[in-house]
Amino acid sequence: MRSLATLQALLIPLAAAGCAGDVPVNAPAQPPLAALVEAVREGRLDAITVTDRPLVPQDWERLRGLTGLRELVLDQGVADDTVADILGSLTGLQRLVLRESPLGDAGFQALARCTSLRDLNVPRAGCTVAGLEAIAGLESLRSLRLGGPGLRGPEVARTLATLPALQSLHLIDVPIGDEGLAALGGATGLGNLYLDGAGVSDRAWEDYFKKQPHVHVHVDQAHHDRDPGGDHPP
Repeated sequence: MRSLATLQALLIPLAAAGCAGDVPVNAPAQPPLAALVEAVREGRLDAITVTDRPLVPQDWERLRGLTGLRELVLDQGVADDTVADILGSLTGLQRLVLRESPLGDAGFQALARCTSLRDLNVPRAGCTVAGLEAIAGLESLRSLRLGGPGLRGPEVARTLATLPALQSLHLIDVPIGDEGLAALGGATGLGNLYLDGAGVSDRAWEDYFKKQPHVHVHVDQAHHDRDPGGDHPP
């Protein structure tokens, strides 16, 4: 399977045909989304990363039903519930990153159809616990990075603790409190836990480490001083 860099190398000379001078190799233009989608459909590519522009409705329609897509990373633009059905049609996805996207409960319910999803990163989500309950049955989801104003309280942690394969969890400004951390103490598969703005007391952390002494923990961007892996890179 060819990488995005390889596809860029193939497309840039075509775009530059008939032009004088060499094409700079250190700053290639990103291929048009249509070309990337076609490469996925032909089996020459299985990952799409868009860093230089938001997707417009026509772009989203191009993605619909692209079952050969394994990885989708959107650094710009908005994915919200208006594109939920399209996201749910990407049933081959294994990694999904939506950095600036207020994906709501309908979007998360659609993602429940992506049963191969292993890594999910939605740091500005618009969902509530209802959306998390929808993905709680994803048996392959091992890494989750999540934040959003609708995520508050211990029920968030209780729901995420039921994810059967979860190994790494990062909650961004999600106040789960002491009860939430206690619920995560029952997630025996967790190896990495990152909590920012969680509102957890020292006593709760002491109880957590009694249950899970080997979990690598970051609190508010720093190693917890009880973390046995504190000298290890995050």
